[in-house]
Amino acid sequence: MNAKSTLFFDIDTQRDFILPEGKLSVPSAGRITTRLAAVTKLARRRGIRIVASTDRHFPEDPELQRNGGEFTDHCMDGTTGQQKIDETQPVNPLFIANRALSSEELDAAIAHPGEIVLEKQLFDVFAGNCNTEALLSRLLRHYRDVIVYGVYTEICVRDAIVGLHRLGARLHVLEDATADVGTAGSAYRSEWRATGIEFLTVAQLQAELGEGATEA
Repeated sequence: MNAKSTLFFDIDTQRDFILPEGKLSVPSAGRITTRLAAVTKLARRRGIRIVASTDRHFPEDPELQRNGGEFTDHCMDGTTGQQKIDETQPVNPLFIANRALSSEELDAAIAHPGEIVLEKQLFDVFAGNCNTEALLSRLLRHYRDVIVYGVYTEICVRDAIVGLHRLGARLHVLEDATADVGTAGSAYRSEWRATGIEFLTVAQLQAELGEGATEA
């Protein structure tokens, strides 16, 4: 694995999902914060590009219970819960809102030197932001390996993996930097392994990239 041809995909590492007081937090999420910090530091130390997804909800969003959806209000626009946790706070981010971008705008986004953050109104980043497929299709031409981590395995991580796999990405899941919301995570991991997706720990990723293990 080479740092120059590797992309990190950070899925929904937001305060409402990870901090104990978060609107949709579960205990397993809080246990991965140290490793999320290690992954983020690794990316910045080695110049590895980070693409992230974040929920950005508005009162009218269909996935909210107030509108007949499945989830209580969470990651509402302008709230502290919508922000990423300190361990994964982006540096020089470009936020991609859920409005259609032109081809020129997509090219400009890919050329942005900082992190790209895809804001979404549905848990599936491919359905929740109309630019995701077009942007990632272009971006993946420049990368061989995609490292996936974040929350939660059975929902947002699952949907991101399905979409990235469809685009032909060579996927690696950071097993100890990904949190399950319930008990179905192991079944998804078995399914993904059967399709050739690789699972790594943070320490194994560091070794793959030629680094000695750091605190994780």
